[in-house]
Amino acid sequence: MYSKQKVTVTIDESIIREIDSLSKEKNETRSHVIEEALKAWRRGQVEQELIDGYRAMAKEDAKTAEQNLAAGKEAIIK
Repeated sequence: MYSKQKVTVTIDESIIREIDSLSKEKNETRSHVIEEALKAWRRGQVEQELIDGYRAMAKEDAKTAEQNLAAGKEAIIK
């Protein structure tokens, strides 16, 4: 079960106008528009963390592969 809580925030008037325009266009409440925007922002944050993690892993994997290749070459030469 999920629950919602009421919060009070101060937002720039121009952003409120955009929110109101979107909520009218989509026939949704301000709260829904803001909640969806925050969810999209969070998904973007998680996606960026995954990208950064995979890039770090790729660098580490390349380093390990190079070390293993060097060790393999040594074994073949001996």
